[in-house]
Amino acid sequence: MYKLLFLFVAILILSGCGIQNEETQVREFSLEATTKLKTAATIYPDRAYQDGEVPLNEWIQMTGKITDTDSQSEEIRKGDRFVLQTDSAKYQIFNQQETTLYLNDEVTVYGEYYGFIKGTLIERNTGR
Repeated sequence: MYKLLFLFVAILILSGCGIQNEETQVREFSLEATTKLKTAATIYPDRAYQDGEVPLNEWIQMTGKITDTDSQSEEIRKGDRFVLQTDSAKYQIFNQQETTLYLNDEVTVYGEYYGFIKGTLIERNTGR
């Protein structure tokens, strides 16, 4: 009886450690992927986009304000498009992340350039 109870407790402890270890690995992978994306992203001036100097499939970074969206509300969710207004231009961004954004948020977008931007990581610069 005690051996069976001991075995049961040991299995519970080990399975709990495995879950925690898996969560830690996912968190570390996510942090590493975010760091690599930020490192790979290039900041181009608005003029480079207008003159066609930004290569397609280039990882880019840009900062601006969300001024418009195709969402039916002020909430912008994964899959929604929005317009990012920088100092002198507007860009169409496809939101590819899970975090909800809002109209008029100041954000930094990290993503892939296709003539539009696929927003892989979008960080809110304004508090909410």
